[in-house]
Amino acid sequence: MSETMIIVVFFISLGILLFGIMKLKMDSGVMMLITSLITGIILMMPAKVLVGTVAKGFGNMMAALGIVVGLGSILGGILSESGATDQLALAMLRKFGSKNANVALNATGYLISIPVFMGPAYIILNPICTTLARHTKKSVMGYTTALVVGLMCTHCLVIPTPGPLAVSGSLGANVGLFILYSLVVSAPASICGGILYGNYLTKRFSDNAESDSVTDDESIREIEKNQKAVHPSALDAVFLILLPIILILFATLAPYITKEPFVMNICIFLSAANGVGALLLSDLIAWMMLSKYIEKSPSKVFGSSLNDVGDIFFILAASGSYGAIISASGIGKVLGSMISAAHIPLFLMAFVMSVLLKAALGSSATALVTTASLIAPMMSTTGGNPIIVGLAICLGGLGICLPTDGAFWEVKEFNGLTMKETFIAHTGGNLIACIVGFIMLCVLSRLIFLPGI
Repeated sequence: MSETMIIVVFFISLGILLFGIMKLKMDSGVMMLITSLITGIILMMPAKVLVGTVAKGFGNMMAALGIVVGLGSILGGILSESGATDQLALAMLRKFGSKNANVALNATGYLISIPVFMGPAYIILNPICTTLARHTKKSVMGYTTALVVGLMCTHCLVIPTPGPLAVSGSLGANVGLFILYSLVVSAPASICGGILYGNYLTKRFSDNAESDSVTDDESIREIEKNQKAVHPSALDAVFLILLPIILILFATLAPYITKEPFVMNICIFLSAANGVGALLLSDLIAWMMLSKYIEKSPSKVFGSSLNDVGDIFFILAASGSYGAIISASGIGKVLGSMISAAHIPLFLMAFVMSVLLKAALGSSATALVTTASLIAPMMSTTGGNPIIVGLAICLGGLGICLPTDGAFWEVKEFNGLTMKETFIAHTGGNLIACIVGFIMLCVLSRLIFLPGI
């Protein structure tokens, strides 16, 4: 088959995927499997090879990411069930006060969304926004923007959340370095899109004369009514949220300091298979520390946490099937050659593709894993750096948040906003974060001399 026909098949494949998800309302994972089979049939792959490739891609993705996603969800479940996330949110508000609540909300969302999925985390924390708005007499738009952008930045960029984890695994990026650079990129994005833009919205849409009469203590007392009588400390929450990241970073950086065999074995245990050891150890430590605050048995807490990510497991695995077909068909090599010939940076193409898929599909995780599946076969041809390309894909997941995104409707309905207000708060804040993060990525790549940009 000619290169032109392979390109045509690629766009037909992408069109089928988008049509099925957007128009037919098919499940993303199921539609990726269907698209994989249709693409293979169009490319005239033998039936045995086609089915085998789909199954192998499905299995390889689960082997790489299934355990890690499961362990990450368990950590989030332990933190939520114990009330640790609530205590962290309240502690941030005590520290900064309601006058600087956007800083507290943004920082809380940024931390909590690392182990806890964005959807549940937003539902857990959003009552703080509405309570603050009610008692400070300020617009809820600023509070909501600060929280949502903080949540989205780590949800889309920082491992061990499934989206960036899948991107890192698909592109073969070093997990520790990916985490390190993702923090450098996501922090300024969160500050600009969440805190600065949130402060602007608070001033723009609030009645300042009325809001100044409310004290911080009144706002905090209202929030405390919903807290558990016996609960862990906020420091426990911070420690456990950061623990897997610290362990993976240690495993990445320690070999540059010493080659002592015992240390090297520890590093391998912690970082192998995308950080399975680090997450397993973190889960065990979290349960030992917080089980006394949890009424449910371990099986119920762990089972509930895993049930919450059942759909994500299937989407990730199905994306592996789709990526395997793309790779086997040679589409990736053809596109990679075209990009090299046209001198279009792969990171730029990956960023734009991720932004468009996020706008079309709504789900950041689906956009990230789909883009990574399409981009991965091009890496060897173009020589792109997996960290830079991977972070570009992740930043695209922040991009354009439209009504196709379930979070769009959560923000609107939970806070009683109009469509216009939701666009201003949710879409505007994440778009600013996306742009700032992409600028930071460009600067970072030049400063550390990473190739592929």
